[in-house]
Amino acid sequence: MKNEDNFYKALSNLKEIINKTGIKICKVNGGNVSFQDAMKDVKQIKWTKATIIKKPLEKDIFLPKRREEVTMDELLSRNGFLNVINLPEYMEGYVENINPIVMEKLRNGEFSIQDTLDLHGYRKEDARILFENFIQAAIKNKLNCVKIIHGRGLKSKGTPVLKDNLVKWLIKAMNRKWVAAFASCRMCDGGPGATYILLKKRPEKKKISIIK
Repeated sequence: MKNEDNFYKALSNLKEIINKTGIKICKVNGGNVSFQDAMKDVKQIKWTKATIIKKPLEKDIFLPKRREEVTMDELLSRNGFLNVINLPEYMEGYVENINPIVMEKLRNGEFSIQDTLDLHGYRKEDARILFENFIQAAIKNKLNCVKIIHGRGLKSKGTPVLKDNLVKWLIKAMNRKWVAAFASCRMCDGGPGATYILLKKRPEKKKISIIK
């Protein structure tokens, strides 16, 4: 009943609206008037570009917390020691006071790998020479992140030969000044059989603290 009352109330001033707007009423006799004749005096309503702006409610506004951003230049300009964590199967090392977000990105493989060296099947000395040349070339070409494939050393007697020696080569005086961080790769990039290396843009001679 309430809806019907509203309907008739809306039509109660129809005559007044017709008089004000000048709308012509066409009487249909026996349904013989065509649609075109019935619509010939219909006027198009002018379009307005006015925009209705609804003020958002405070509860609808969500401002996410701004995550700390670290540029590569900021990371590579930091001073400090290099801490090395060498755990079973997994290993990583990093400049002291490095931003945790940078290490998280490195562990997750979020840095673009710009070059890769595969040391599989090489003797230790041959692998060392290849590594030295590779790192020097990466530094010369101003690369930021590279990957070394050394294998897990499961067939090595005792500890993995290439994997363990990689840490020694990384912290060697001529190399460590260029190393910002390194970490075992994700499984899709080789897992513990490969290592990401993050390089600095400028050399820094600093002491190194090793944790095993």
